[in-house]
Amino acid sequence: MLINKAMLRKLETSQVRNSVSSSTRPAQIEREIAEVFRRAGWVLSEPSDGADLLIRKKNVVYAVEIKAASEGRADRLVPLMAQAILQIQSSVRHLHGRPAPLAVVAAPRIAPTVLEQIHQFARVHAPDVAIGVVDLEGLREFSGKGLESLNARPPSQPSRDSTEKPRADLFSDLNQWMMKVLLAPYLKDSKLLNAPVGHYRNASELAVASRVSVMTAFRFIRQLKREGFVHESSRVIQLVRLEELLRRWQAAAIRPIPEIAVRSVVARDKRVQVQRVLAAHGDRACVALFAAAEALHLGFVHGVPAHIYVDDIHPRDLSQIGLMKAEQGRVAELILRVPSARNSVFRGALVKDGLRVCDALQVWLDVSNHPTRGKEQAHLIFNRVIKPMIDSARHARRQ
Repeated sequence: MLINKAMLRKLETSQVRNSVSSSTRPAQIEREIAEVFRRAGWVLSEPSDGADLLIRKKNVVYAVEIKAASEGRADRLVPLMAQAILQIQSSVRHLHGRPAPLAVVAAPRIAPTVLEQIHQFARVHAPDVAIGVVDLEGLREFSGKGLESLNARPPSQPSRDSTEKPRADLFSDLNQWMMKVLLAPYLKDSKLLNAPVGHYRNASELAVASRVSVMTAFRFIRQLKREGFVHESSRVIQLVRLEELLRRWQAAAIRPIPEIAVRSVVARDKRVQVQRVLAAHGDRACVALFAAAEALHLGFVHGVPAHIYVDDIHPRDLSQIGLMKAEQGRVAELILRVPSARNSVFRGALVKDGLRVCDALQVWLDVSNHPTRGKEQAHLIFNRVIKPMIDSARHARRQ
């Protein structure tokens, strides 16, 4: 089947909304991916909902989720791969015949080092999902049943300059924490985030307020400026283009993390169990996701097991706090998870009604792609917390 006009329109628009740029490059890349499948003899069709494409060859069927970026950087493509994996895993559950999931990311040019980071992420976090990495210079790297014939390398790929330094991750753990510190003055309710409230003229002042090294703060501010997220003429460090910055932060936060479902050894009030977990971990634990939203009076989803961030998970230590791992098929009472950005999560946590809980920004990031009505919960937090914060920052710049 040839690609029809409706399919092309979808390929041109469906993922551009999720790309890092509104340029035409992502649409060009997606058309190229569709052509790669077609030329290799795959039959293409458009599913009624869910995935971007269904591809079929003999008895092999894949549902394909495509994420395209206008730059081939690891800090953009790895989060996009995580997002593609999560979305296609969710989509195949609702598609007729349960096709195999295939997550594809693409960019104009992808360096070998970035390609390896993407593969490493997929191997660790989603070994059962087929993946593809494509660029416009001829790179085709697929892994999955029947996909090997698609693989190709660029005719000539220049070697990486040994003097070139990889660009730092804008959303590293401490960078996320400093982002919260810079945003704290614009939150309407200071009780939604545990962070100093102030304005900082330079990296040294930000470092003192954030309790990080001056070099760490300097690199963070330098990267923000490099990517156009700092008001160049302001007397203090002032973030601009907040919508884009927050959207990228949200995308970077989409990644599988270690978690374990647990239940109480003996019948016990859930709040008591939560308190026991928090007490066992001190300031390296906090209530997260929907339970945190409820504690912050931003709740929307109810009936979900309480999630708790902890610094580390040791199943053998669960019995000491009256818990045990929930067997398959048994209802979990709590979900213990280890955050990928420990400093940002635990430093920003605050105490509400006697419980240590995640800050509102963290809750918004975490629930945004949760399968249990996460988008609705994130939408509520955006309207009540994030949008007023953006408006406040915009107003401050005009003064």
